[in-house]
Amino acid sequence: MRLLLIRHGQTRGNIHNHLQGDDDPLTDLGREQARVTGRWLAGNESITHLYASPLARAFETASIIGWSIRHEPMIERGLAELNIGVAAGTPFDTWIAANPHHTDQLRDPVTRMNFTWEGGENGHAFRDRVFAAWDHIVNEHIGSDDVVAAVSHGGALAWIAARVQGLPLDTWPVDSFRNLSISEFDIDHHGEPTVIEWNRTTHLEDAGIEIT
Repeated sequence: MRLLLIRHGQTRGNIHNHLQGDDDPLTDLGREQARVTGRWLAGNESITHLYASPLARAFETASIIGWSIRHEPMIERGLAELNIGVAAGTPFDTWIAANPHHTDQLRDPVTRMNFTWEGGENGHAFRDRVFAAWDHIVNEHIGSDDVVAAVSHGGALAWIAARVQGLPLDTWPVDSFRNLSISEFDIDHHGEPTVIEWNRTTHLEDAGIEIT
């Protein structure tokens, strides 16, 4: 099987540096990024299955892509971004100013894992559900010729990157992914991934679309 992991398009929260919740919407640029990516996938890949995080920004991205490749996105809840609970929608600087006692904990990649957002989750729970989603998708298609696309979020993709690269899984991952970047893997009959490309955005650049 081949697996293409795609980050959602630009959102209002990306622009205004807000802590993002479930319903943070795409910007007009984010929708155009998704349309261009969908057209590129339709012309260059034979996608057989399309998965998406249930959060609005990822599911809308997947739906726009799906229109071009003629697939309805299937929700994979484990691909959702970190659940930050009641802090959703708050400007990051405002939250930090109101919670200075948490600043050092969040800056350290080890102690950050143990921080539980009020009404949300901590890094350990986040990591584990992302890995469960990866395992579910791989196990559904392992040993096949399927070409699977999945639309997710920067934090979730960073955890997958850490796992694939064999990096420590008890510290917060550092990889970052651009909006509508594509990371592609070949996955063998044993479920072992080989990276083809990381964080590719040339399909946007070639179309003259702003990279965010």
